[in-house]
Amino acid sequence: MRIKNWLIAVLSLVSPSLYAHTGGHIDPSLVSGLLHPLTGIDHLLVLLAVGLIAAKQGGKALFMFPAVFFGLMAAGALLSAVGLQIPFVESFISLSLVAFGLLVTISQQQRAQLLFLGVSFFAVFHGYAHAAEIPADSNAAWYFPSLMLMSLAICLGGCIIGLKTGKRMNYLFSLICLSSGLYYLTAG
Repeated sequence: MRIKNWLIAVLSLVSPSLYAHTGGHIDPSLVSGLLHPLTGIDHLLVLLAVGLIAAKQGGKALFMFPAVFFGLMAAGALLSAVGLQIPFVESFISLSLVAFGLLVTISQQQRAQLLFLGVSFFAVFHGYAHAAEIPADSNAAWYFPSLMLMSLAICLGGCIIGLKTGKRMNYLFSLICLSSGLYYLTAG
């Protein structure tokens, strides 16, 4: 299946029109959690980058990179849930765009693996921000697992893009991440 077909399938699954006539059968917390990762370009780009990097490295990294990232993201959400205050969360999220944007272009496998482990600490800030943004009227037991499920789907989309495209796509994606990260850093 071509990448365009995959993207169409993913976008149709997250289309708000799917939820327009729910009749109250779908918990609003579930829908909010599913849609949340799609509402911020910063989170979306980093999740795609994790998938791209994992695909580029291949082998065990295809599963290990996302597992490390999602584990740390869950740890960050837990820190938020217990009320721990972390300063400069948005700045660290902006820096993560720059870091992952650079990491997408590194080709040496051992160096990329070490750098990935180093920059994965940014996942803590992404998880923290996700948990801090849970709407007050939402049920966290529905919201956060659905948020993680959609995040995993986005990461999988990044893996598929990484497996189906070449260096030109990596450089273009890197440029998008770097420019977005620098923009957010200077705007904030």
